[in-house]
Amino acid sequence: MSRTASRRGLALRFVLSALMVSTAGSALAQDADKVLVLEPVQVLGNQEDATGPVGESNNPPTVTGSKVPVYATEVPQSLSILGREDLERFNADSVSEALRYTPGVTADVFGNDTDYDWLRIRGFQADQTGTYLDNAQNLSFAFGSFYMDTYTLERIEVLRGPSSALYGGSNPGGIVNYISKRPGERVRELVLGIEDAPAASLSFDYGDPLENGQSYRVVGKIKGGDKYDDLNEGVRGTLAPSYKFETSHGTEVTLLANAHIADEKHNGSSFLPYAGTVTATEQFGHIDRDANFSDEDWDSYKREQFSATAIAEHTFDNDFTLTGIGRAGVASVEESYYYPFGYAGYATTPSDAQGTLSLIAFEHDTLVRTAQTDIRYYGTVHTGPVSHDLLFGLDARYYWLDETQASGFGTNQVVNPTNPGTPTLGAPYQDATTTQSQTGLYVQDQLRFGDGWIVTGNLRHDFVETEQDGAAGFERSDSESSWRAAVGYEFPLGITPYVSYSSFFNPLITSPANGVTEPESGEQVEAGVKWAPEGENFYLMAAAFQIDRENVVTGAFPNYNQLGAVRSTGFEFEGGYQFGFGLTVVGTATVLDAEVTEDTDASLIGNTPTLIPEHELTLRAEYAFQGPLDGVSIGAGVRHRGESYANDANTLTVPDATLFDLYAGYELSENLDLNLSATNVADKRYVTGCQTEYVCSYGAGREVMLTLKATW
Repeated sequence: MSRTASRRGLALRFVLSALMVSTAGSALAQDADKVLVLEPVQVLGNQEDATGPVGESNNPPTVTGSKVPVYATEVPQSLSILGREDLERFNADSVSEALRYTPGVTADVFGNDTDYDWLRIRGFQADQTGTYLDNAQNLSFAFGSFYMDTYTLERIEVLRGPSSALYGGSNPGGIVNYISKRPGERVRELVLGIEDAPAASLSFDYGDPLENGQSYRVVGKIKGGDKYDDLNEGVRGTLAPSYKFETSHGTEVTLLANAHIADEKHNGSSFLPYAGTVTATEQFGHIDRDANFSDEDWDSYKREQFSATAIAEHTFDNDFTLTGIGRAGVASVEESYYYPFGYAGYATTPSDAQGTLSLIAFEHDTLVRTAQTDIRYYGTVHTGPVSHDLLFGLDARYYWLDETQASGFGTNQVVNPTNPGTPTLGAPYQDATTTQSQTGLYVQDQLRFGDGWIVTGNLRHDFVETEQDGAAGFERSDSESSWRAAVGYEFPLGITPYVSYSSFFNPLITSPANGVTEPESGEQVEAGVKWAPEGENFYLMAAAFQIDRENVVTGAFPNYNQLGAVRSTGFEFEGGYQFGFGLTVVGTATVLDAEVTEDTDASLIGNTPTLIPEHELTLRAEYAFQGPLDGVSIGAGVRHRGESYANDANTLTVPDATLFDLYAGYELSENLDLNLSATNVADKRYVTGCQTEYVCSYGAGREVMLTLKATW
């Protein structure tokens, strides 16, 4: 029997055995002679909303990292939960901006890109295979992605570490789970915003409970005007209606829709050469970080997307709950723009006083269709002194991508840039349709015993089919099993230390003809502690980990292979304290040591991959005045990003940077709030990172936004 068939049989036997335990529960409970005594209990999901507002809770319920409702301290992995207050504090306009103060996450990877949320978790790219919407994967490949406006979200939850045992093929560093705003309570909110770019926005959130368990909610936002760099302007809008009802048999159904359109131009602060951004040149010093070398008449970014989600939940008489989620989505993305690729002749340094740049003219037309479902059956049984929180699930995902890509060439200059004109593009070098389907069976048992012990076990098996047509067409089938095992102990004071092991795989959309025959795979060992006493005014999380990523693709087109491996070792900390006199302090720390452990180029072994800061630190303090100034609050934050490497050989570095942010709030009346935020208040020029000597990105300069929020 092959290894794949053996794994498949093991996974199926595990799932079938677990299902037999669950379905036999009621019969066993009636047999007094049996040692096994099953007592159904009410699970957390019937008591608290694990997807609703976070509020001031230091230990909110969540479904991220468990797929069943548990408290954050009961998830045996490092986890951060951002509620609406966190998203609104600095008037975050994108997910990347919202995660700037989150440990383990490197945001703004390619600078101030307003089209796409570039994210890394524990050193590994997370924005393509690590983003989820309402616990179902939002897979992206190439330019086929779905954009999420933060105003439509109730939470953003970051689960760090491999999560294939629950979610299937995904990023080894962790996942970002977007939780949509949902109907239920009465909501009346209108927000007006202005920026110094200048730009303006209008957001609204309106909802009501109705009779017979029904409710609705409509969330929307429109924003238009200039961006903070030259030529960049446009308009975008989002509409997210939702409706919830309950059937006569007690099944709760929630329907969610999300539509997003954008008609804009591109930012110009990314894909710049190392010389002129990180280091000054003799000819002109540094490139202006607001400069845009594209063509204002030809440059275009257009996105139209829509998704519809249905979530059904029913709790049976035995207190087991069946939850199903289904979503279908379509996205059309069309782009045309110039980006620099070094100086004249594709050199890394300028050869003339004007700083002539070599430009790549790029155009693509991308259409994405997706469908996914996740069906979960969970509940609690007792076997003597041990309680079992059991979960059985099946999820499936289908991803379809139709894309064409073409390129051309042009030039511009750093000093007094002009429109390079409409380019002559060559025939499409990429014209293909790609599909990937993934089906997974999974089971989880979280055992509780001994007044505090929590033992978590997960097993999952996935079947993945990947196919691409066109000149370089291929078909691939992958079959992989994933595990997670963890032990924790809840002390009476709210302290929960834990240790966990987890494996992962990531199916690659690459042809076997290019030397890629297996998914990326690997494992993680993590040890941590979570401290969040109930009713107290502080929380603390610390974790140390080691991730080994194998089957990494190395080499150059078309001679790829999978002889690469990377190890990421690190430490994360997050803690907050609310003082009794109105002061709140929150701090985070991330220390990463990423190392190439195997590569076809022996000279790279022991080096650190690019775009990975050696450490990131944040500190935020907020003070809410009392007495005569009641209703006034002020806050300040500091972000420090450590040094990173700018090339694979580790001969070039990107220096560290420290940035300061400010915000203030004023309650004009009971239902009217004013909020002012200013990020990078010193307007510091800095580079977020470099992927190569040709691809460096400026971070955002000073950005000021004022919002007026009315509720009624």
